[in-house]
Amino acid sequence: MHPAAIPTVALSLLLTFAAGAHPGGPSPVLAYDFSRGDVVKRDDGSLFLEGRHGPAFRFGEAPVDGGDDRPGLRFAGRVAGLSADAAGITLPVRDFTVAAWCSVDVPKRYGGILSAVEDNGTAEKGLVLGYDESRFTVSLATRGADDGDGKITTLRASTPYQAGKLHQVVATYDGTTLALYQDGEQVGTTTEQSGDILWPDAPLLTLAAYRDSNENFPHAGRIAGVRLYDTCAKPGWVAHDLEHGEALRQLPADGPAPVTPELVVAPYLQWITRNEATVRWETNFPCKGELHWGESADCGSVATEAEARTYHEVTLGSLEPEMLYYYRTRSTADGEAVVADRRGTVVESPVSTLQTANREETPFGFVVLSDTQRQDQVAGKLALAAWGLRPNFVVVAGDLVDAGNSKQQWTGQFFASMKPLIERVPLYPVLGNHEYDTHFYYDYMSLPEPEYHYTFTFGNAQFFMLDTNRDVGPGSGQYHWLDQQLAASTARWKICIHHQPPFSSDDDYGNDWKTPLRKATLGDRKAKPLVELYDKHGVDIVWSGHVHSYERTWPIRDGRPVEKGGSIYMVTGGAGGPLELAGPYRPGFQRHVKHGHHFCYVTVNGGELSIQAYDLEGRMFDQLTLTKSADDGGH
Repeated sequence: MHPAAIPTVALSLLLTFAAGAHPGGPSPVLAYDFSRGDVVKRDDGSLFLEGRHGPAFRFGEAPVDGGDDRPGLRFAGRVAGLSADAAGITLPVRDFTVAAWCSVDVPKRYGGILSAVEDNGTAEKGLVLGYDESRFTVSLATRGADDGDGKITTLRASTPYQAGKLHQVVATYDGTTLALYQDGEQVGTTTEQSGDILWPDAPLLTLAAYRDSNENFPHAGRIAGVRLYDTCAKPGWVAHDLEHGEALRQLPADGPAPVTPELVVAPYLQWITRNEATVRWETNFPCKGELHWGESADCGSVATEAEARTYHEVTLGSLEPEMLYYYRTRSTADGEAVVADRRGTVVESPVSTLQTANREETPFGFVVLSDTQRQDQVAGKLALAAWGLRPNFVVVAGDLVDAGNSKQQWTGQFFASMKPLIERVPLYPVLGNHEYDTHFYYDYMSLPEPEYHYTFTFGNAQFFMLDTNRDVGPGSGQYHWLDQQLAASTARWKICIHHQPPFSSDDDYGNDWKTPLRKATLGDRKAKPLVELYDKHGVDIVWSGHVHSYERTWPIRDGRPVEKGGSIYMVTGGAGGPLELAGPYRPGFQRHVKHGHHFCYVTVNGGELSIQAYDLEGRMFDQLTLTKSADDGGH
C-alpha cells in the first residue's frame, strides 16, 4: 500500500503525542506517532515509519487500509511489524517509562507493542511492553535479579483489555518497583526486579511485535503512539497523559478490518472412517462453505455448511469403505468483512482426493513424524516424500508448530508445508509442549472430545492418542481412560502416541549426561507412569517426539530390555525442529539411534507390521518387522 493512499489523521486526536510530552523534562529516547503521514516509501519499495525521536523503523508488513479516518496504524498480524538496529540508540540504563496508545485485535500468549528482548529457555534479558490472551503486560530483566543468564519478570494487569478498543498502557520502573498502568489506573506492581536493566547483548528493537532472535509474534491491532523515556514517570503524569488522550479513549472499538478474500488454509482431511470423511479449510472471511464431491473429478454432489464461518468443516456420511472420492471447496465472499470491490468473489480450491478407511482384513500403511516446528522447508520435503509412499493417514506426535499462539506458524508454516500430504490423507495429531494448549489446536482439529486425548481404529490396529503435557500419572483422568480403553481393545495391534518419550538417551532432560549416571532419568518423568499400563495391556509400539532425533529401543518390559514380550519405544522427532544429539552413554534399552531429520513409514498386513525410517534425502536408515498370531493377546 502506497502511503499516498493513506488518509490524513486529525491532529486533535493525537495531542497526547504530538507535543512529544515527557515526564520530568528530558526528551524521549523514542517517540513515534504512528501517523499515516510518517509512513515513507523508499526507492526500493520498502516502507518505513519516521519518528519524532529515534531511527526510522522498517515495516514488516504494510498497515491495514481500512478506508477510515481513525488515528494510528492498524496491523493484521501476518509478520513482525517494525524493526530497527538498537546499536545506535542510547537505551535507558535503569529508570524508564514506556507509554503507548494501542488496541488488540487478536489476543495471543505473547503479544508485543515495544520489545527489545532475548528469551531462550532460561536465558532471559530485556524489556517488553505487550499483552497476553486477556491482559496487558510488561516484562523486564535487571541485573539485580540476574541468575547467571538473566531472569525476566512479567507483570500482568489486573484488569482485562477490550478487544479492538484503544487503551492507554504505561509501564514505569525506578530501579526498585516495576508498575503497570491501564487507562490511568495502576493495575499492577512488583519489586522482583532491581538495579540496572539487563539488556540483550545485541538488542533487536521492535515495534508492533514481540520478537527476539528465534521468535516472532506480530501484533494484530492498532497503535496510535509509542514513547520510551529514560526517567520514571509519576502517577500524576500518567493521569495527565490520559486526559490529553481522552478523545482516543472515547473512540468505539474497531470492527474486523475488511479483507481481500483468500484461502488462509487450503483444504485438509480429518477423521476419516469407513463411512465418513471430514474436510476442513479456512478463509479470511465468514461464509457458508460448499464442499463439492463425488466418485469422479466432476464432483457432482454438494454439501453446504449451515452457518457462515471462517474455520470451515464439512463431514460426509454414508460413504463406501476403501473408496476413492474427489472433492474441492467453494467459498463465496460477501458482506462488510470483505473490501467493497471484491464482494461476490468466489474462492475455489483445486480438485483433490480422499480415500475412506480400510476394512479390518485389508493391509494398510501410515506415516509417523513429529516436531515439524519452525523449519517448514524440512517438513515440506518430508511431507512430499511421505505422500510419495501413498499412506492411508499420517500421525504427528506433537509440536506441530514452534509457538502455538502464533497463527502465522499454523497457517504459513505447518499447514502450508504439510499440504501435499494432509490434503490427501487424514491428519491425527497429539499436543506437544510448543502448542501451549492454545485455542488454535482446537480451532483446526476435528477430533473426539476432549480432543487432547482420543482413540481411533484403522484396519486391525487401534491407536491411543495422549497428552503427556498434562498429568498422566495414576489417579489422573487420562491414566484411568487409557487403562479402560486398552482393556477393552480387541485390535491385533495396539499403538500409543504421545509427545514426551518415557525412554530416551538424549541429553534433553536436564543435561543428564553431565551429572552422575545414577541420577540420569533417561526419559521424561511425566510420561514414565504410562509404562506400567503398556506392560499390563501388551502395547506393541509407543511413538513419541519431543527429542529432535531418532531412537528405537529393544522390546522393554518392567523397565528392562527383553528378547520378546515387551513394548518397543520409538522417538521420531526429526520433522523440522533444530536437531539434537544423543548423550555419550549408550543405555541398555537402546537398539538404534540417529541424528538427522526423518519420518517413519509403517505397513500392516494381518499379523505383520513393518517399520521403515527414511532421512531427508529419502534414504532408509532403519527397518523392523514385527509378527504376531491372530490369537496373541499380548505382544
